[in-house]
Amino acid sequence: MVDLETYFEEYGSGERRMYKAPTDVALDRRLEQFVRETAQNSADEGVGDDAPELCYRYERLEGNDLDDFLEAIDWEDTFRGHLEAVAEDDDEIGVQKMIDRVDDGELPLLLVEDSKTSGLTGDEFSEKTRYSTLVQDFGQSTKEADQGGVHGVGASVLWGFSGFKTAMFLTRPVEWDQIDVPRLVGRVDLPYHEYDGREWHGGGWVGRPDSSGRRAVSICGGGAKDLAADHFHIDEDQSRSDETGTTIAVVGFREPSVGRRSPGKVVDRISDLASRFYWPLLLESGLEVQVQSPSDSSPSEVDPRDRSDIAPFVEAYDEWKDAGDTLEAAPDIATVDIPIEIPAKGGEGDTTEAEVTLVVRTHDDSDDDIHRNHLALFRGARHVVKYRQYGHIARSVGQAFHGLLLAGKARYEFGVADGDVSDADRAVEDFFRVAEPKAHDTWEVETGKLQNNYPGGSDEIETLFGDTIPTALRQLLTEAGIGDEEMLENVGRQFPYFSGGPSGGPESEGGGGGSRTINNVRPEVNHVDGRYRGEGTLTLTDAPSEDWTLSVGIEVVDASHRPIEPVNVDDIGGRIPNSGTSLEKTERGVPELKVPAGEGTVEFELTSVPTDEIDAVGEGQARLTFTIEVGGET
Repeated sequence: MVDLETYFEEYGSGERRMYKAPTDVALDRRLEQFVRETAQNSADEGVGDDAPELCYRYERLEGNDLDDFLEAIDWEDTFRGHLEAVAEDDDEIGVQKMIDRVDDGELPLLLVEDSKTSGLTGDEFSEKTRYSTLVQDFGQSTKEADQGGVHGVGASVLWGFSGFKTAMFLTRPVEWDQIDVPRLVGRVDLPYHEYDGREWHGGGWVGRPDSSGRRAVSICGGGAKDLAADHFHIDEDQSRSDETGTTIAVVGFREPSVGRRSPGKVVDRISDLASRFYWPLLLESGLEVQVQSPSDSSPSEVDPRDRSDIAPFVEAYDEWKDAGDTLEAAPDIATVDIPIEIPAKGGEGDTTEAEVTLVVRTHDDSDDDIHRNHLALFRGARHVVKYRQYGHIARSVGQAFHGLLLAGKARYEFGVADGDVSDADRAVEDFFRVAEPKAHDTWEVETGKLQNNYPGGSDEIETLFGDTIPTALRQLLTEAGIGDEEMLENVGRQFPYFSGGPSGGPESEGGGGGSRTINNVRPEVNHVDGRYRGEGTLTLTDAPSEDWTLSVGIEVVDASHRPIEPVNVDDIGGRIPNSGTSLEKTERGVPELKVPAGEGTVEFELTSVPTDEIDAVGEGQARLTFTIEVGGET
């Protein structure tokens, strides 16, 4: 066997001590982010004419296989001691829990295996290569401007989901000689710690000793092939040498943001997330994804056409090019181009007058409601950045929908050559690429990168999503819905505290327009017997002079209060305080209450649908959302 070394870098006097590993601070550590980043990385690294192939495979090493793995990483003499030193001060990574699992005879691995991709090219101590940016360095990127991930920090999720802050890499890079493949190396990213009477930076490597003594380095060729198969058990059929690409083993896989759940549930959740955020790319054969749990005899394909929650979006995407610009009776599809002004890049030169495409499909009674009244936003990378909600528009005109916002190269055939894309659409593509934060999950958060490249860009995005899109949506849906257009035009004058619309306007001082619609709300929500149950009291700033409606929603949010997933409300009830008068529900088929004119305070209670199959429930906390409708305005 090739000599293996587990190497840790010793701390030098006067150097900075990093008590938190860099990979712990770059991105949030929800499973959604893990799937977004790893899928995008594989999609960006395709080579040849065939689509990149990606498989998420969950394995548990036990018995002799576990003993082999631990021996290979020098568990007893080196690795364990460093981990236990970190565990003494660890209240976040969960190192001790993973050590305990190993002592109980189990080590979970999540393998992220891609093929028909470039692999980790680059010399051992190179800079700005695929190898250095993924394994060696942090914060650099080798990706082109039109690819999905360009910040250079996405790989941090590999260590963020490892209870040992360790990932193993087995790769066959393109154009490498057959005798040099595969290539095997492990990377450790622990924080600063003290062990064995010395101080350690925390960064480490698993590989062969280097003659220069700088650190452990990659093992290549037949030795790597045998180690990966017989000792690490991450390529037991030794297929990695036959196909370009990379297998990544997240060692001691666990989800930092949720409690422990079964491998089957983890794999199901990965499949769901891959479909939810990459269905345009999967449909365009830009990526193929499979998943496999320990109980599966073989991988299963992720097919977005099998999912009811995104079926309306898929239908809209299939038919948008042939759709008209008006909506008939539901279900129907319409496509309109809406204007956007791209600021001069770098603040120099002229702005670019451009368009993005809005595709709207009216809601059918048989449609899944999870993403009802949402727009799926994406550009040429075909990665859904966000499902943006416009429920207030749908409710105001009485017509629900599902929709798409296609930006830049998303308006063209997948894989279109740059020369076939207009200058305006290339500008839009770059603008929204720059607008994405490191998590690639929105276009509406002002970032330093956007401000530096496109001064004033955040204002244009705010106008697009807060004014231009709502106006176009309202016009389309009013023609298809049951609303009274004249009533909608006059409602702002009848109810001035709605002026400025749901997103506010120049004179807005709070939610809903010129003054705050809701003065106070005291909500409480708990999870009991497999359902969310909420109650509370809501008070408006001014009691409307005509009947109004109240609907209460539930959404699961992460630690930063960003929505992960809505949870449907099954039933709602309410009453007027003091009098005890019960409130009736509306007849519109949604859980909302009718409130008499002149009443400004409501007590409510609600119950969600069963949450057993909603994995997001375990990923964050629930909060209530409130929608007030008066005279057709929301």
